[in-house]
Amino acid sequence: MSINAIFEIGFLMGLLGSVHCIGMCGPLVLALPMAQKTNLEKWGVLFLYHFGKISSYSMLGVLFGLFGSQLPLFGVQENISIFIGILMLIYVGYVFVLKPKQKLGFLQFNLLYSSITKQLGMLFKLNNKLAFYLIGFLNGLLPCGMVYLALTSALATQNVFYGGWLMAFFGLGTVPALMMVALGGQYFGIKFRQQLQSLLPVFIFSMGVLLILRGLNLGIPYLSPTTGMGTNALHCHN
Repeated sequence: MSINAIFEIGFLMGLLGSVHCIGMCGPLVLALPMAQKTNLEKWGVLFLYHFGKISSYSMLGVLFGLFGSQLPLFGVQENISIFIGILMLIYVGYVFVLKPKQKLGFLQFNLLYSSITKQLGMLFKLNNKLAFYLIGFLNGLLPCGMVYLALTSALATQNVFYGGWLMAFFGLGTVPALMMVALGGQYFGIKFRQQLQSLLPVFIFSMGVLLILRGLNLGIPYLSPTTGMGTNALHCHN
């Protein structure tokens, strides 16, 4: 699998998942103590926050990639685009169709969540550069369905390097939406965020279908080009 494919999958997952991030992480970003800072200092705070978040995502990606490398997932790596696409369709079907009211309650680890939020509360009082980085880092560890989906994809790469990069690109994909929230939070009211949340299953389902088509290498320009991501990629040097 090429790094371009990893970038495409990870970044697009993060970009579409950022619709979810606006609702979940948006309030935390808006709470960052930036009101009294200059414009340059605000950019610095946001950089440290996102760098911390991407760092934790990358760390988790490395761990899941390492774990995946020890599993007998035969045939998954060479068909990872199709595999991730199917996971997305299952995710939408379970979370938004079968269990719409429960959402991801079965994945909410209250002890972990409580511990992290407690540490976040302490960090918000410090208001220094290291604190902003750690706020982002801990935010990346909070229970989140989209992160679980991305981590499953990292595990499926069965590679430490690819797993880390996939999650790093996932983190980068969430940056644009959260930057807009941080710099123009007054334009993202509760009603607007709820409307975006209602579109989340459509976005995830559409991307799942797109990834499946791209993995099939049907030779359709832009939609399903022949990329060498399938089984043939294993034999290109023979």
